[in-house]
Amino acid sequence: MNSGNQQLKANGNGHEPKRALVLPGGGGRGAYQVGVAKALLEHGVVFDYAFGTSIGGLNATLIAQGDIVRLEELWGSIRAKDIYHLPTPNQLGQLIFGHKLVDTSPLEEILKRELSLPKLKQSRTKFGICTTDLCSLQTNFITTDDIISSSELVDVLMATCALPMAFPPRQLHGSGLWVDGGLVRNTPMHAALENGVDEIYMVLLHPEQINVCPVNMFEVLARCLDIVLDASARKEIQSAELFNRLIAEGNVESIGRKKVAIKVFQPHKVVNTTLLEITPERSRQLITQGYTEAMEQLVDPRPIENIPQAKAS
Repeated sequence: MNSGNQQLKANGNGHEPKRALVLPGGGGRGAYQVGVAKALLEHGVVFDYAFGTSIGGLNATLIAQGDIVRLEELWGSIRAKDIYHLPTPNQLGQLIFGHKLVDTSPLEEILKRELSLPKLKQSRTKFGICTTDLCSLQTNFITTDDIISSSELVDVLMATCALPMAFPPRQLHGSGLWVDGGLVRNTPMHAALENGVDEIYMVLLHPEQINVCPVNMFEVLARCLDIVLDASARKEIQSAELFNRLIAEGNVESIGRKKVAIKVFQPHKVVNTTLLEITPERSRQLITQGYTEAMEQLVDPRPIENIPQAKAS
């Protein structure tokens, strides 16, 4: 491992640190996370936890399964039509007055084919995802230990990917309308902290700076969702910074807690895609970008705790 990570090669007891990979949502930009995760794994970073929301939840699940090679293959071959179908004019009114705008049955078929509950149960990497119930406004964090069947696993992943106003919500155990938990908690950073990890590796999907104006109502909607998801992610980063600061100051509420090292990865240049745009060519470019930028950051001599701040547009 490089000098930037060697400082945390062992914790205070001389053991390997507990590590969490945290992957927030971001739709079609999710391929960037695959490149970063690939670089981290090649760098010798082994994860005890892989937590995610929305597309980050899907990526985290396949990474926890040990199927990152297959994940890269999927991103390099699928298009938006392989994930969802837009409604016909005759269906549009019915869909709008229902709970969805698009049909996500193609995504469900991919999940049924690719997910493996036995692999997840046997993996050293525990996965977890966030989802929110539109009925009760309750947000749940669901882990490997909570899931007992393959059909339940598919339901949970479909729920975390259910982007409100676009994808249909999902019932869990026959109740509620569960959707993308990213609107409330786009980065399950809290789960990593509660599990007592030593290191957190987070991969944001929003570029450091955006200067492009949306040109139609679809892009306006996508940009509004971008703003909500990015604000949610940064709120959790700030909470983690506060967590570390309280420990450093010896606050009474932090007794028994340990400081957590945080490494945040984020696109350095504009990512030319929206939440619902997915093409093999663009996904392969994002995987390459994520891999290259992560490799550059991993040899950065700055301390692992350095967290990039959002730049004003």
